[in-house]
Amino acid sequence: MKMRNGMYLFATAIVAGTMGLASCSNDEDVVAGGEASGVANKVTLGVYVNGGVNKKASQADVNLGGAIDDISNIVVVPVAGGVYQVPIDFGNLTAITGTAQTAVKEASLLTTVNEFMVYGNVPKTALTAGTGAFGGFTYSVASSQKDDDLADNDFTADLCGPMALIYGADATSFSTSEDATTETFWNSTGVTWATGSAITTNTKGIKIQGVNYQVGVLASKVFENTKYTETPEFNTPEGMTALTQVNWDSEISAKMNLTGVFVEGQATTFNDKLEWSGDAWLADAAPSSESVDRATHAEEAWENVTGKIASVADGETQKVDGADFYTVVAPDADDNIVVSFQFQNNTGRILTLSNGTLVENGKYAYYSVKLNKKDAKNVFTAATTTILNARITDWGNGTPTPPTTTDLVIGVEFDVTWTQGLSYEFDI
Repeated sequence: MKMRNGMYLFATAIVAGTMGLASCSNDEDVVAGGEASGVANKVTLGVYVNGGVNKKASQADVNLGGAIDDISNIVVVPVAGGVYQVPIDFGNLTAITGTAQTAVKEASLLTTVNEFMVYGNVPKTALTAGTGAFGGFTYSVASSQKDDDLADNDFTADLCGPMALIYGADATSFSTSEDATTETFWNSTGVTWATGSAITTNTKGIKIQGVNYQVGVLASKVFENTKYTETPEFNTPEGMTALTQVNWDSEISAKMNLTGVFVEGQATTFNDKLEWSGDAWLADAAPSSESVDRATHAEEAWENVTGKIASVADGETQKVDGADFYTVVAPDADDNIVVSFQFQNNTGRILTLSNGTLVENGKYAYYSVKLNKKDAKNVFTAATTTILNARITDWGNGTPTPPTTTDLVIGVEFDVTWTQGLSYEFDI
């Protein structure tokens, strides 16, 4: 089953077993809770994955390449008349490249169930199935510690780290079958399915589809095309080599190290209703195993730079090769979202920014762009990649902290079609 927009999804299925009906007085646990009532069907529940799902921090980790990874902590919560029932814990699902994955589990399901909440990859510290009726959950991403530079410059905003690559669905519409069996459930023929049907005592199978990513991904790559001038932004301390056009790249650009990306206005909390809340700057560092080190030097006219990242077809899905950061982001309906790239000055010299701020050796400067909605599409959308290519043309254009507003936006933006979401290009 392919997910719309090139991303893989997993689907949950409930299949009637061979033991027929069971009453609520049966010795076995019944998937029920609260005030709901109804006949309990003995059912077998199965989870299906076609393709792979991944976590964060590198291309393979956000399912933008061909890698396959497991889904962790899969929980299905039946809902009857708005009342949560006993959650069904599927544990982890091990994925195998090129093979559709399935897992089954037996439980008793009330015929009054008319909705299912499905979750995947929500950390167990936030979501545990437990016993008894489901009590909901709140998952808050951990706060990030401000570095000394941010504290020194009176940056008061909260910081958080990236979310897990969480999945979820609130399925109020699903397919039912009166002839499905455990053995035939996944067959492409021989089983009749009706969409949007209610569960009855004759129901033998239920398919829940549309379990999707609840987060998006910002794939970003940074270039630089800075030049030596007669009055460079960097000083030359006593004993150091004077800067020239010849040594500018080795002395300056190679030693301005790209260390992180900051995203303004990110939600920090996700709950069982698939709702987001909170507001903080997301701080994401490059994975230690894939150190970015520096921006890619590119002297061509910006429209002709060949190393820009883009979303391309990779079989049944999409991938984005060569990004510096693959950052898991919460959906965001705001406009004018600032993204700042953090560089550490390791040149051994003092950098004087355009606003007069001094960035000493070992300290940080931030180079920022502003992302705007286009054609009513949000900058960050669940199950969608946002692609950002940016090039720094002047090291003096930085700021000592990530700005909440910026005038450093120069360039164009355009739609591309995880699916592909919006794509942005900037010369800074």
